[in-house]
Amino acid sequence: MPAQRKPPVSVVPESGAVRRPTVQDRIIDLIVELDLGPGDALPAEPELMRTLGVSRNSVREALKSLQAFGIVDVRHGYGTYVGTGQLRAMAPGLLFHTRLAVRRQNPRVLRDIVEVRALLESGLIRQSALALTPADIDLLQAELDALAADGDAGRAGHDRRFHELLYEPLGNALVLQLIALFWDVYRQLEGEVGKPRTDHEHVVRQHGQVLAALRAKDPDRAAASIAEHFADVTARIDRWGAQMRDTATGTG
Repeated sequence: MPAQRKPPVSVVPESGAVRRPTVQDRIIDLIVELDLGPGDALPAEPELMRTLGVSRNSVREALKSLQAFGIVDVRHGYGTYVGTGQLRAMAPGLLFHTRLAVRRQNPRVLRDIVEVRALLESGLIRQSALALTPADIDLLQAELDALAADGDAGRAGHDRRFHELLYEPLGNALVLQLIALFWDVYRQLEGEVGKPRTDHEHVVRQHGQVLAALRAKDPDRAAASIAEHFADVTARIDRWGAQMRDTATGTG
């Protein structure tokens, strides 16, 4: 007769194993209790030391850690402030790992960034098609005109601003931060990968199609235009990947 298995022992955590709040935790709690908003100044170091009952070194190490997460912004000679960009702290790590992948000739990492933006914007553009006012449309038209006039040299700045104007009226700050995060990382990598050149007139024409759909308040047409725009970007990335493979195998 097979031996019976013993029932699992229920492990009850010891009371002493409860995690105690760190100095970082206590500073975060203090920011919340004081009802400080992004850009507001934190109490000075001596006051933090007295309030928390810790050393100057503990306060400084905690603030340094919180700055790495974008929770606070330490401005030397001026003081410490509540951070204004919640997602900005993700950029260095994302850029680092993306650069490593690109250096190992992996174009998929750039494609992933574009796909995330495409998913995000394809849903939002439907809202924009119904929410944008005539004044918002005028701002987009002005940015599109500047994009067309300034050529390749000014394309990055106008392209970015055009996409910001698409979603700013929706009032979702987190969305704007996400778009900015992926935009910044993607643009920094473009110079490193030597991606195939983009036809400027084609870029202007695609943005014009998006604007025309918004002017007509047609969500489906707007979503289709944005999808076409990002499909073109991923196609250029695929061409770059093919060139890279050809170079590596000596077939190019």
